[in-house]
Amino acid sequence: MSIRLGRIRYLNVLPVYHPIECGAVAGPESVVAATPAELNRGMRAGELDVSAASSIEYASAPDEYLLVPNLAIGARGHVRSVLLLSRHPVAKLDGREIAVTSQTHTSAALLGLFLRERVGIEPRFAPCDVGAAVDSDNPPEALLAIGDEALRLRGHPAYPHRWDMGSAWMDWTSLPFIFGVWLVSRRAAEEKPREVAACCRALLQAKDWSRSRMDRIAALAAGQTGWSQEAMEAYFQGLVFDLGERERQGLSLFYDKLARAGAIEKAPELEFFELGGS
Repeated sequence: MSIRLGRIRYLNVLPVYHPIECGAVAGPESVVAATPAELNRGMRAGELDVSAASSIEYASAPDEYLLVPNLAIGARGHVRSVLLLSRHPVAKLDGREIAVTSQTHTSAALLGLFLRERVGIEPRFAPCDVGAAVDSDNPPEALLAIGDEALRLRGHPAYPHRWDMGSAWMDWTSLPFIFGVWLVSRRAAEEKPREVAACCRALLQAKDWSRSRMDRIAALAAGQTGWSQEAMEAYFQGLVFDLGERERQGLSLFYDKLARAGAIEKAPELEFFELGGS
């Protein structure tokens, strides 16, 4: 299958990619693993045809992309891998510097909206390598950690105040939050629609394959990380891999808030790649 597929280099997408990578589901041979920010750049540059990406990337260039239908990475509450960790209560972070990872833009945008609109404070963000900053001689007072790094740092004793951003959004809006989506390059959709459709179907089939084998996915993740299988099962059970009606509502509301805050030009319509007839 002559499709260049992007893969986020985090555990949270293991249920979507492992079935393809182990041969249980036939899919593209070319899979590029990178951070969300790197995948966003790859999609913009035309180096990838289909990719997992930050939700904010779709809103930043909707004319360049279509969404893979019914596929996302999000949460209906606790996400566990997108965390604000602080030495101080959140209300005391006004004017203080918060270290944020440069690996993704969606989580930082969500944190900014939450602190400004929900908490009523004005944060100052300092992009950096969060893991290295925490281990340095001058660790940050507060930080935003995502992905596997958040799972590692979530119990760090230096940061007793912790906010799960999936829960923060759910408490705020009563809707799921979608951190990542799967994008199709409009150019690829025009130039090789059959191959793109086959890739999208493989991703959806892989998601369904893992849904009934989550114990196997959790055991694999435990073997890669050293965490227990039970902890990994709880983690994956808290994630949303579908993009159903309420997930689309949550995503659209996020875009509306970003547009009102001036972070994007306007909230885009959600346009999907059509699997039928391709």
